[in-house]
Parts: sequence; structure tokens; C-alpha cells
Amino acid sequence: MKAIKQTLALLALIIGISGCASILGINKDVMMSVEKGMSQKEVSSILGKPDYRRFDHDVEEWEFIKNIADNAGWTTIIVSFIDGRVISMDSFRTDVPPPPVAVYPSVEVGGNIPPRPHATVWGGMNERDFQSLYNKVKSKPFKDDQLELLENGIGNRKLSCKQCVRMMSIYTFDDDKLKVLKILAPNIADRENYDEIINALDFISSEEKARHILGIKK
Repeated sequence: MKAIKQTLALLALIIGISGCASILGINKDVMMSVEKGMSQKEVSSILGKPDYRRFDHDVEEWEFIKNIADNAGWTTIIVSFIDGRVISMDSFRTDVPPPPVAVYPSVEVGGNIPPRPHATVWGGMNERDFQSLYNKVKSKPFKDDQLELLENGIGNRKLSCKQCVRMMSIYTFDDDKLKVLKILAPNIADRENYDEIINALDFISSEEKARHILGIKK
């Protein structure tokens, strides 16, 4: 009888762990099962309902934020559709920080209530906005059109060095990456991480040009 109880307890524990795993996220095999040409219904059956949805002309994007079992942290998955069919998918590691909590000073009785401070602004572009811009730039067939769209699309918005490197990664050659850097350099917020940009280039001469663009003195 005792052995039966122990067996039942072990089975309950295994079922509980499996249930937790399904709640926490998915594994890489599930993510890899998304293929070009799949319908939105098929994608939903694999990844569930999207956390965010957006569309621009003929392209519709679904964004999922998942905890992948084999990765530390969270993964953002962007699936793009045309006419309800998958045309592309992108996935990348991302952080999902808790929303900032504003702290207000105490007010004495009879005193004036101080104005609320502005919400804390993170040092980079909102990840969803960045990914949308990235996808639009990458979808353009010609480089000149891509760079023009990037210049118009970035505007006055700030972005991080990591995001700058990802945008540069659209291109293979350093010369093209430097053209991207020239556009984005004035918008970079975390200047202390300039090394990430320098390290993304292949040649020493390109690294020197990047330092010049970024205003890094020797």
C-alpha cells in the first residue's frame, strides 16, 4: 500500500512539473516547426495567441513573447504574413522588465502637491517599434531605398548600441554597415557600450572609421 502511494505521489509530481513547463513557455523544437506558407490558424496551434498584432499594407505581423526552455530569459518571435500565409519569421533574445514605478515625495499637510515626474525613459527604442522598423528596412529590395527608409523611420527616436548592431547586421560588408552607423550614430543612447558597435566590424580600418563617426578619441 505504501509503495502504491509513493508511486501515485511520483506521478502527480511529474504531471505537475510538466504542467509548469507548458505554462512557462515552449521548447526550441516547437519554435522550429513554424514554416513558410503556414496559415495563421496553424501558427496559432503551435505558438498560441500572439501577444501583439500589427499590420502595414499587405503585411501582417504577430509578435509572441515566450520563455524558451533551452534559453535563459525571454525570446521574442515575430511572424509575418501576407494573405494569411507565413512569409518570414524572426526570433531574438529579449528582456521583459517590469514597468517602472514612479516614486513621489511626501507632502506635508496643507502643502502644495508637486507635479508628477515624467515616466522613466529606457535608453533604447521600444523593442516592438525597433523590430517593426527593422523588418520594413530589410524588406526593401534595394539598398538605397533601405537606407532612405531607415533615415526617415528613425527620426529623433533613441536606440541602444545593441539595436544599432542588429540594424547593421542586415548587411554583410563593412562599408554598408558604416552607412547604417552614420544614420544611427546621433540617436544612440548608451554611449558607454560603443565597443559593441566596434566589435561588429571585420576590419581594423572600418573600426577606425566607426570611431570617427562616433566621435571616439584615441
